[in-house]
Amino acid sequence: MSNKAGNIFTYLAALIPLVLGVIYFLRRFFLPYHEQAMDISWSDVDSNTRFLILALMKVVAGGYLAIALVLIVLQKKFSTSRISWIPMLILIVGILVGGASLYATLIVRLNSPGKPPIFFAIVGILLVVLGYVFNKRTLDH
Repeated sequence: MSNKAGNIFTYLAALIPLVLGVIYFLRRFFLPYHEQAMDISWSDVDSNTRFLILALMKVVAGGYLAIALVLIVLQKKFSTSRISWIPMLILIVGILVGGASLYATLIVRLNSPGKPPIFFAIVGILLVVLGYVFNKRTLDH
């Protein structure tokens, strides 16, 4: 049985942390919502704080890129082998990163003037759940 839907949803879910990872990795200053949250422009941030913020952004970028790679590799492996534990692992990994991202963005949104995009975290979680449903369906048929 073909699993086009499972592949599409999981690969789309992986695209979100991939794009965010690249953005965070390439940035030389914080994002506009960071500026809103801190109520200060990048040029007014102390140089030690700048280095700390950039270092944290690079760590987040690495995490996002690693998660994207894991999702892609696991889905590719599942497409060729139908190993039964892979869909659950994809779901767990996706929910963990999506849930952590949603939690972090809500902390900023609810406690500062910053308006980080919660949309990506929610869509990522929905996509990984849909990917799981279709991957699991493939196992059941």
